[in-house]
Order: sequence, then structure tokens, then C-alpha cells
Amino acid sequence: MSVFGYKFRNSIAILRSKISFPTKSFVYLPDPFTIGSHKRGEQLKNGYFLFAGHLIESPNTSIWDISFPSAEFENELHGFGWLDDLVADGSNQARNLARQWLWEWVDRYGSSNGWLPHLTGRRIIRLINHSQMILARETINHKKLYFKLLGHQTNFLYSRYKSETTSLKRLEALTGLVYCSSILKGKKYFLKSAMRKINREALRCVDVNGSVKSRNPEELLYILTMLIWSASAAAKAKRYPLKKHQKAIEKIAPNIRSLRLGNGGMVHFHKGGRGNVRSIDQILSEIKLSNVKPQTNAMDYYRIFKNRTVLILDGGEQFMNSNSSFSALSFELSTGYEELIVNMGPGNIFGNDWNSASRKLIAHSGVSVANTSPSDKRISIIPEVICTNDLDNEIIECTHDGYSETYGVVHHRKIKMSSNGNIVSGVDTILAESNIQRKIFDQWMSKTNTMPFSAQFHIAPDVAVELNEDKTKVILKTLKGIIWVFEVLNGEISIQDSAFIEFSNLNPRAAKQIVVTSSAIDYQGCIEWILSK
Repeated sequence: MSVFGYKFRNSIAILRSKISFPTKSFVYLPDPFTIGSHKRGEQLKNGYFLFAGHLIESPNTSIWDISFPSAEFENELHGFGWLDDLVADGSNQARNLARQWLWEWVDRYGSSNGWLPHLTGRRIIRLINHSQMILARETINHKKLYFKLLGHQTNFLYSRYKSETTSLKRLEALTGLVYCSSILKGKKYFLKSAMRKINREALRCVDVNGSVKSRNPEELLYILTMLIWSASAAAKAKRYPLKKHQKAIEKIAPNIRSLRLGNGGMVHFHKGGRGNVRSIDQILSEIKLSNVKPQTNAMDYYRIFKNRTVLILDGGEQFMNSNSSFSALSFELSTGYEELIVNMGPGNIFGNDWNSASRKLIAHSGVSVANTSPSDKRISIIPEVICTNDLDNEIIECTHDGYSETYGVVHHRKIKMSSNGNIVSGVDTILAESNIQRKIFDQWMSKTNTMPFSAQFHIAPDVAVELNEDKTKVILKTLKGIIWVFEVLNGEISIQDSAFIEFSNLNPRAAKQIVVTSSAIDYQGCIEWILSK
């Protein structure tokens, strides 16, 4: 279907959605499932609009009066995620803005733009979640208009959810449909059909292992969130998730637990952010399953956990198209509730330049050759990972050959964590193994006489970093006063600037990284490092 046909059919569905029995109240008082950021709410109050990688500063301006720099920016506004943030702020100004911007949207878009099915699913959940705040002190006419709007959007979702082109978007639309048909008086006749439809979509969003193709942990979390929201809402209307719906939850939940650092946030890989820790806790608390313990291997991320020290390493397939991230064999590490070694994070939050920078290997705590990422001559690169242990250590041994075509070397990484979690050590080796690789290696050496490579360890922004006088050790001190010492047995240490990306900030945070450099000779090079608590 063409874009014009898609929009035209949406317009027809909007008109038809108004032909139905109106809804006038809720069956039960809704729970606020969605949790926003009070920091983002304060930014919105002050006229800082950060959506889809664009930041617009326009104080004392309605969110609907700013010039939309892209379709993605406009779509985020129509999804009403900003409503969560204003409610999280909680001030009278934020609450007044939330009501003002809602009624302005009704006046401008109540019968036209912004009614894409997946956006309508997002929006209607926020409107219901925050109904008590929205309707407080409102006039009778506004309250009637509010419920009339919810009824129209319910009808629209029922007729147009299947027009969405991806399973994820259809799941968003159906979650909204289940949510509102279970809670709005007069709409329950949609619920049985909606539960059948969401049951059909549930396992299309994930594979048999409860993973997503993008390997974005935050995307997987979002899918689980929608499945839990719809199941919880339906249960209150005496409808329960069907077999595939429940099976998808059971497959995804252990993966989510396995992809959390010690502070509860999701790992930063493949454009995924930390997520909202309170929201993650809330979602997981809804799951009544016995087998939801963290796993060693979830979605090809490998996890070691000892005495509140958590290390998660990316050992999964790396797609080499222009829009993919490359983070093979990089890792993040937390100590207790604090992050210590991290990756840069999802740069798409701050536009194209940051998006491009954050996808490269050097933006992750991994090993790069000649300060580059592997070439895109192949469709994908699949690392090999083996997890073992001995009496004193948990061990991850892994390798990838992403640099074999360009530099003629394979990267081998071996990481050990002691049984008490106080020592994490690693050996990073680049090696030309085959005759073909050695030929490529020789060609490079004939031009430059050296093959530099480096191991990057990006440090969390709240950790103090100090290099000792003889430049052999780095002292890392967390906010809670926990001290780790980083040292290398070979290679040269330097402290360089880095950045850390968080959803709640208007700009990336300044941070530091430890860079250990060395060079390969005689077809191999090695860096040995140790991190001690």
C-alpha cells in the first residue's frame, strides 16, 4: 500500500470511528503504568524540546507551535510520551501544561493528523494512565470531550491496527486497544477479539528464544512491557492472556533479567538505552513465573555475576549494514548499584553525528585495530564464545574475525572474574592465523611498519579517574567510595575524553576512558589488564 493510500484509509477510519455508542466513564480507576522522567518534565517546562535526535529551545511556546524538524519528531509528540514526563515533574506548572497541550491537540488534530495506529496505541495508554491528573478541576464539557476522544480512538484502533507494516507497531496498536477496551464502559465487546489478535502478534515480535533480531535490549524490554500492560489490563476485566501471549512473556522475562546491570538498568548495546529502572522493576514484578533468574547467555550477551559485580559482554552476531552498531566482544561492568565500565550509549537521541559516533567499536569498551571498526565487506560477523570456570574464576573466552579482510588479524579476548567478584582480568590478543591473513598483515606492515591496536575502557561519568605518577595504574573511585585499581602488564595507558548518553539529559555527559595501546609484530600483539577492587 502506498503512503497516500495508508493515510487516506486512516482518514476514512477516523470519520467512521465517530459513529458508535459513546463511552462516558471507566469500569475501574486506572493504574498509572507509565513512568516518566522528572528531569525531562522540568526541561519541557523550560521550553527544551528534545525528540528524535533534535533539540529545539523555545521557552513559553506550546509544544504544538514549534516547527517540527522531522516526521519522527512529530510522531513522538503525537505518541504523548511527554505526558509521562510532565506528570513525573508533578508541579502545578507541569500539570497545567499537560492539560493545555492535550486540549490544543484535540482542537488541532482531533480529526486529522497524529492518528497512525501505533501512535494512537501509545497515546491512548497515556491519556488513560493520567486521567486523574487530566480531569482534576476540569469542566463537565471537557470531561465529556475526554471520554468521547477515548471512544473514537478505540474504534479507530480496532479498524486500523492491521494496516501497520511491522509486528512491533501492530503490537503497540493492539496494546492500546486491549487497554482501552478493558477499562472503558461500553467498549468491552472489543476485548475478546483484541486478545486473540495480540496473542497472534506476540510471538511474531520475538524468536523462539525470546530475542529480537536487532539485539537491542531496550527494544526487547518495550515488547515485554506492552505484553504485560495488555495482560494486566485484560485480567481486571476477567480476560486472561492466551497461550502464545503468555509464552512470549515467559520467553522474554528471563532475558530481561539477564540484561540488567547492578543498578537495574539495561545494558548499552545496539542503540539500546538504560530504560527507566522503576518501570522495569514494576514490569518484572507483574510476572508470576518460577524460572526468571538471570542466565549466562541471553540474546547472545554473556553474563558473569559474582558478589554484586556484574559483567555483560556482547558475543552475538554483528550486522554490517550502514545503520548497525558494531560492539563485538565489548562489555559493561557494574559494582554493586554503581556503573563502572560502560559503553557510550544510544547516540540517535542527539542526532545523526552522535548516532554515527556511537555505532563504532571505539564507542564501546572493546578492542579496535588502527582505531577503526571492521569493514562492511560482509553481511554479518558472528563471534565465537565459550564460557567455562575453574576453582577460582568464571571465564569467558571469545573471538571474532571482523578485521581479517582489512588487517589480516583475528581478535581473541579472555576475561576472568574471581569467585568473590573483586578481580576482573583480561587478555586481548590480535593474531594473524592463516596464510591469507598473514599476507594481508604483511601488506599492511610494508606500508606502515606497525599495526596499532587499542583496548578502550569507557568509565561511567560519576566515577573519579586518576592516573598514577608513573602511568602504570589508574585509580577509579565511585560515588559511594568504592575504589578499583586498573593496571596493565603490557601496553601504554592513557586517559582520554569520552561521553556518556542518557535519555534524561539534553546533551551527552562528559566522561573519561582508559585507552591501552600496543602494536602487533610477528603476526601478533597482546594487551593484558587487571581490574582489582
